[in-house]
Amino acid sequence: MSLKGRDPSDIESNSQPEPRRLFLHEPGWQVGLKVGSIRENCYQMAPGQEYYHRLSDGEIYIARADEKLCLACAARRGLLSSEAKSLREAIASFEYVAHLDSNPDIELGPAPTD
Repeated sequence: MSLKGRDPSDIESNSQPEPRRLFLHEPGWQVGLKVGSIRENCYQMAPGQEYYHRLSDGEIYIARADEKLCLACAARRGLLSSEAKSLREAIASFEYVAHLDSNPDIELGPAPTD
């Protein structure tokens, strides 16, 4: 279908939602693309199914050792998220103040108050 001569507001209202970013929060997984007609199954059964479903040609999956998971099953298992991990707060911070006329040994403790 040609977009020539169409009202831009029509195109925006019928457009797909913005793509979202995915984050994989567990190390050791590789991202793969299923290519070809060789039969490969997802390692996890989908809810309500009593069989392992097939990975489709062109489908993106994650893999570790012999385990392959489609993105839907990986998300259900909690491996994928649309939110990045937040940085954790610092456990403790120290301030080092060197005085030329003091002992060169370093002492850790609260900063002196003036």
